[in-house]
Amino acid sequence: MEKGEKVIIAVVILVTLGVVAGAAAIIPVMMEEMHKPESCAKNCHEMQPFYDSMQASPHAGIDCHACHETTEPELFLYAKEMTNHIEGISVGLSEGKDLDEIYKDMAEKLEREPPRTESLTKTEACMRCHSTRKQPAEEISDPNISCFKCHGTILHTDHKVAEYHGYWSPEFEERECVACHNEHDIDVKEETCKACHPPEKHP
Repeated sequence: MEKGEKVIIAVVILVTLGVVAGAAAIIPVMMEEMHKPESCAKNCHEMQPFYDSMQASPHAGIDCHACHETTEPELFLYAKEMTNHIEGISVGLSEGKDLDEIYKDMAEKLEREPPRTESLTKTEACMRCHSTRKQPAEEISDPNISCFKCHGTILHTDHKVAEYHGYWSPEFEERECVACHNEHDIDVKEETCKACHPPEKHP
């Protein structure tokens, strides 16, 4: 083996060791950072409104991972979301929009079409806290929602949300809580009922 070849092999080995050592040092820091709710807003601008609404809700300060679970390695999940992020920005810029408008559009799309993956909060995750702390009311009635003008109350336990499909059609099985309650500000809004009970299909 010639001297030049030995030098090239030595350089490749050194670079490889450097990358491995760097990854070993950086990945634990990245994993810790991923478990800070503010990181979602800091790293993905379209998440800012969701972070803000959560911080103003009873769930303020809770780690996003307590509700959103994933079955794949988080680094892969972040890489996939980063790709979606870049794609959304590229499309927006090609349409002549500024960054603020692009981020607003991306946030509205997330609100309108939440990820249809395992990360969508399951009822099981909600009940880890709500079966022992603030338990759901047996009967619900909200004067701000017009449905209750005729339907005096609705029973939590009798309202089988998993039997319905919302207008954006996820499978709500095991995700009953988030079918009605916004995951971040926890509110149930007028349009929430209409997602499964559209007025035009009212008997």
